[in-house]
Amino acid sequence: MEELASSIAGPTLQFDIAWLLDPTAWVGLLTLTVIQTVLGIDNLLFIAVLSAKLPAKQAKQARYLGLGGALVIRIILMLSAAYIVAISKPLFTIYDFECTSRDLMMLAGGLFLIYKATQELHGKLEATDVEEAMTVNKAVVQSFAVVVSQIIILDVLFSADAIVTAIGMTNHGYIMIISVTIASVLLIWASGAISEFVTKHPTLVILCLGFLLLIAFSLILEAFHIYVSKGYLYSAMGFSILIESFNQISRKNLLQLKKNNTARQTAATIVLRLLGSRPDDMPTLKDAIISAPEEDIFNSQEQEMVSRVLQLSTLPVKAVMTARPDLQMIKIDGSTTSVIKKAMQCTRSRLIAYKNGFKDQPLGFIVRANLLGQMLQGNTAVGDIERQVVQPIHLPETISILKALEQFKKNKKYFGFVFDEFGVFEGVVTLQDILEEITGEMPSRTETPEILPYDESESAYRVDGDTILSDLERETGLAISANEHYQTIAGYVLDRFQRVPKQGEKLEVDGWTIEVSSADLTSINVLKLTRNKPKEGETEETEIKTQE
Repeated sequence: MEELASSIAGPTLQFDIAWLLDPTAWVGLLTLTVIQTVLGIDNLLFIAVLSAKLPAKQAKQARYLGLGGALVIRIILMLSAAYIVAISKPLFTIYDFECTSRDLMMLAGGLFLIYKATQELHGKLEATDVEEAMTVNKAVVQSFAVVVSQIIILDVLFSADAIVTAIGMTNHGYIMIISVTIASVLLIWASGAISEFVTKHPTLVILCLGFLLLIAFSLILEAFHIYVSKGYLYSAMGFSILIESFNQISRKNLLQLKKNNTARQTAATIVLRLLGSRPDDMPTLKDAIISAPEEDIFNSQEQEMVSRVLQLSTLPVKAVMTARPDLQMIKIDGSTTSVIKKAMQCTRSRLIAYKNGFKDQPLGFIVRANLLGQMLQGNTAVGDIERQVVQPIHLPETISILKALEQFKKNKKYFGFVFDEFGVFEGVVTLQDILEEITGEMPSRTETPEILPYDESESAYRVDGDTILSDLERETGLAISANEHYQTIAGYVLDRFQRVPKQGEKLEVDGWTIEVSSADLTSINVLKLTRNKPKEGETEETEIKTQE
């Protein structure tokens, strides 16, 4: 039994080079070096306090000399402790149990490591500040030599856990010396970088403290002559390091993903939490907005407005513009009589002005009331009419509403022309259009609401073809996702039919029937939405029905 214990635990301190051929010894060297480095990082915090009284250059030299001297003393203490541990002469006997100085040191070391590890774990889990354990008042620095001496003494005093850890992990003297030397050199030359790395990866400290507990229990078992192969310890530690590497890679990718999120998404999350919702539990932004908060921090109208604001940067300006077919255009290079006559026939307050038949490249817009006022004053010359043309800003159809609003503010304009990628005039957008997207449809004496229920049951609606899909969802509950091909209900129906449908043709989608109420050769003007009554056993499917 004793021979087996000796072969497994190897209580005698060894200085041969046979360990170079042992893979587990290399794993032990790597693990011990990492543990020694991590255990020494906390010492750097206290050493920084001691050297803070010196000038920058002297403080750096004091750290180098202090840590270098502490390294020599640490190696001497480590080898001395290992020699004491190797003494196998019994001090006393209890029944059949022979207690040696090695057993007592192993027991004391194991209990010390358990105390040290649990104390550090408690501090990490409770987020206590390590620097509070020592203040500058405890280190009264008189001179450079005093600082170096204090650094050596402090590092040696705080190295008990590292010494016991090394003895508990290996009985190879070379492995002890190499690991402690590498760790000290790393702490000396890369103290700043190491501290920053551990700060960014706090789970690494927790992992090493877990290793301390593992080593502590191993020491206690050896103190009672229950030997555990070091290979088992190294394998467990190596596997744990592998898992922690996966964890760090996953964390890095997650942080990179969060970093790629736009500032708007971050702001949206904050706003949603203020609203009382929990965005992490919501599958979509809409669900987070309409979910009932625990407290009525915002009323429904305020929540509605916030949800609209959060969508401004995703909606293109063409979603809120007045399309070209709905505009009234006037040719201003004809006779003044024809221009005035055309203006009197128009009903819009603003008329799109063009010349030479170039309707795709309008000059600007004319306020109809001003034009008719000039006529009453007798200013009917062509030059007088052209001076009435107001230059708007030009916007691409793909620009977002939020960026369009920035352009309005920058150019001090309130009216904009929207063009496609080929420079063809598509429609107009105004500040009022953007305001209505935030506040909802504004009432007008001459304008019929885009969405109008047929009765109080709200099971059927009259819907204008140019109604934005997001507005349709808010009013009726019919959720249709917009994409690059369409932003309105008419665009969605055209995309489904792949042609202009005739009056009376129907489209069923998600429990609703969409019927074309009014359409011409090029566009859909009005639709009727009817909520279908659910039938038992019926699944929701989308199909097109054509009236014969």
